[in-house]
Amino acid sequence: MTDARLFDLGYRTYDGPHERPARAILTLAAFTARRVLGLGRGGRHKVLPAITLVIAYLPALMSVAFSVILDAIEPDDLISYGDYMFFIGSALALFAALVAPEALCPDRRSGMLGLYLAGPLDRTRYLAAKAAGVLAVMLLITLGPLLFMLLANTLAGYGPSAGETPELLLQILATGTATALLYASLSLAASSLTTRRAAAAVGVVLLLFVPVTVVRSAIDSAGAPDELDLLSFPFVAAELAYRIFGETPDDESPITELSTGLVTAGLGATILGGALLCWLRYRRIEGFR
Repeated sequence: MTDARLFDLGYRTYDGPHERPARAILTLAAFTARRVLGLGRGGRHKVLPAITLVIAYLPALMSVAFSVILDAIEPDDLISYGDYMFFIGSALALFAALVAPEALCPDRRSGMLGLYLAGPLDRTRYLAAKAAGVLAVMLLITLGPLLFMLLANTLAGYGPSAGETPELLLQILATGTATALLYASLSLAASSLTTRRAAAAVGVVLLLFVPVTVVRSAIDSAGAPDELDLLSFPFVAAELAYRIFGETPDDESPITELSTGLVTAGLGATILGGALLCWLRYRRIEGFR
């Protein structure tokens, strides 16, 4: 005999606070960013994000170290902001291959997507939350190092004047946001096509680097129009960064012959195309609301 007693059967109604659907979007976006960075997970999940962040911030740290150690260094000898966005292209590609696959693929593979959509989230809100989390993580690479370099150079006496600082901040914000949107949209598009993170990561890498080789070969060998170089996505982002900061790259490439408006339109079309592909892919997933 025990003292256990059964008082009632059935489900209890929820009597806690009721939040708007926007709260669910913010919560899922924060959870996505933490998951991608490995926060709250085992040590092995933190290794690759940590390595990528080190690669992204290392040129800024080296530039700052040189400006502090060498008293007679010329400002032109420091890494420019446009060059910096070109140098960290590998870190951006690596992060793009890691971020969105970790954010999207596990939910479809494990069935968690159906649980998310059973609550206040529909497909559009779910994707908005995931995209916000992915974009926030990408901004750590595209905005963080540039802002750190600006602050360090200013403290070391190599920064812009007080009147030039607001314009430079706007340039950094525009460059970092545009680059983050490009890599995030391509990563989301590739991740929406498969439930396997490894396959999505490989797809992102191929999407970033295979068109560059094919397009450059077509332009150089077959005389294809220079506008075809808009499919060289990493170079489009780097070229736009150079133009926003008013710099000229050292190497001549087909994309340097295009107008700034065309480069900007090409980058915007790629961002919208990647986002549209991801949204259409999720619209076709059956079995969920």
